[in-house]
Amino acid sequence: MAIMLVDGHVGGFHVSPMVVSVSKSEPDSSSTHTPVVTQAPVKALDPDGVGVISIGTAAFVVAAIVFGVTQSGLAATGHLWFLWVAITGAVLGVLALAGLISGRRRRRARAATPIETKAPEALN
Repeated sequence: MAIMLVDGHVGGFHVSPMVVSVSKSEPDSSSTHTPVVTQAPVKALDPDGVGVISIGTAAFVVAAIVFGVTQSGLAATGHLWFLWVAITGAVLGVLALAGLISGRRRRRARAATPIETKAPEALN
């Protein structure tokens, strides 16, 4: 089926004539779809993120200690906010670690307990 659009003006723009072909074609049953990109079958190195958050928190703690020692120099140059950013990063990192570690413990406890199955008539 072909649809012909005629010359005209649409919204102040000149529209050239064009032919649009519309067809319903069924895909071959013999052709199979092969994806262009496939994911490698490997496990995640750090599935819950505890390692990454630990490294970031440690970096913020070290930065807070260094900036705390050089606090007078930072204040003289107007960069005392570096110290507060480092302290904030360390505190947020500790809070995130607490949440991630408790979540990890919950998942491990849930995986260790067997799932109880009930008969359908017991659910009523």
